[in-house]
Amino acid sequence: MTKYARLARKHRFLTGPLAALLFASACGGDDGNRAASAPEQRCRKSPGDDVEMGARTGVEGAKTGVKTGVEGVKAAGNATVGWFEGGSKESRKRWQEGKADTRRTAREGAADVNREASVPECP
Repeated sequence: MTKYARLARKHRFLTGPLAALLFASACGGDDGNRAASAPEQRCRKSPGDDVEMGARTGVEGAKTGVKTGVEGVKAAGNATVGWFEGGSKESRKRWQEGKADTRRTAREGAADVNREASVPECP
């Protein structure tokens, strides 16, 4: 293993704790088990509910941004390590894999934001 490959490997592991810290601080107490819980039936009755819906949508958008950003940083880091370990072909392969992960994360987050933003008015 070359000196540069060891250096890249060393810094790759430093991004993990940083990403975990950002992820944990942005997500708060979210356990990620939304699919198992019963879906909430909510509606907006008053202007206060409208404000709450806006706040929930904003928080969900911020979570999505952080998660997607972390995935992007991981993709870039893995592509860099791939370049040191296997040249440009390995780097391109890892970049494409990371790009797919980032896109998947962004689309999942967009669905969560849309769900928070789509609370109907009460009849």
